[in-house]
Amino acid sequence: MNRDLRALGRELRPANPSATQPILAALWWLARHIPEALSILSPAAAWHWTAEHIGSRWATVLLVVLVALLLAVPWTRRAVTALVLVRVTRHRLRTGLVELRLTAHSGKPPVKLFIRPTSVGERVWLWLRAGVSAEDLADASEHLRAACWARDIRVTRNPRWSQLVTVDVIRRDPLAARRIVQHPLALRVIHGTETHAPIP
Repeated sequence: MNRDLRALGRELRPANPSATQPILAALWWLARHIPEALSILSPAAAWHWTAEHIGSRWATVLLVVLVALLLAVPWTRRAVTALVLVRVTRHRLRTGLVELRLTAHSGKPPVKLFIRPTSVGERVWLWLRAGVSAEDLADASEHLRAACWARDIRVTRNPRWSQLVTVDVIRRDPLAARRIVQHPLALRVIHGTETHAPIP
């Protein structure tokens, strides 16, 4: 099946997921957002406990100092940034899969097994449901790249289990130069000086 036929098949899939019980849908939504809820409730609970012992003013000062230290120290700042981007990728990838109809015919998107930060972005392991293939994701890599706010998206199928797919979200190029170093010869040509002059 070529790329055009796969794209046509995705267009013919139902746009909305199958109807589910509201209670089950709410429980599933809460389960998917447990990390976000913990990241908000944990600092609030810690501040409340600290305020009961040393007062709200000093608890606020302590919280501000801790946040400043997390953002000031390079390795903790990188760790916090990586954790935030993991949550962003998790949400944006699911949104992209649903909007692009990279789902089963019932409307259910692939299952995210695990996600972790890498040196260039994030890596996501997906379990594809029946009706979706790794080639479908590869065909839509440009759209998924935009959905994840990334530089690039790379889809790799497991050589043994075709339902297991690795999605690498590339956000930065570690080999890219942070600063362009001009060669002295180029500087002499730009300024109109003699290129055969001795270079110090």
